[in-house]
Amino acid sequence: MSKPDIRLPETVEECFALKVWADAQDDRPAPASPLQITKHLTFMAATLPSKSTDDESGKMRVAVYSKILGAYSNEALAYMARRACSEMQWFPTPRQCLELVRQYQPPVSEKVEALALCHRFWEGKFDDFIFELEQGIAQQEMIDAAPLNWRKIAMERGFLRWVPEGDRYMIRHKLVGATA
Repeated sequence: MSKPDIRLPETVEECFALKVWADAQDDRPAPASPLQITKHLTFMAATLPSKSTDDESGKMRVAVYSKILGAYSNEALAYMARRACSEMQWFPTPRQCLELVRQYQPPVSEKVEALALCHRFWEGKFDDFIFELEQGIAQQEMIDAAPLNWRKIAMERGFLRWVPEGDRYMIRHKLVGATA
């Protein structure tokens, strides 16, 4: 499936195509590789003082930090390293690293943006539906074609009435004088 333009849909078909594309996207960030984790730890170690360690304890430190930070994306770890280097005086503990990395806010993904645009599209359609009911210009065909939840909301707002005999929602002003 080709990627559609990420913009506010103009038609129902465009909205459905955008939603289908968005639902097919996996926007979970990929975890950082062991090499990426090591690079961030090396960057912090070169910038921030820490107690001196021998080769073996240094390897153990990298292994512990890698295990703790292994689920986070490279971008989140870069954020953590930048914050640690700019705000801390000493090499951070694993707990401090976790505190920093958890504060990372990734940019909005195209999937989230596409789904938000679809939501805005349907909100606009719903607003148009309610506006036409408020103005008294709605046609029964439009009401019958509207999603059931829209008709229920319009009924709760007093624009429509449920008519059990016809098993449908009718414009309230057309029911004046009718028994139902």
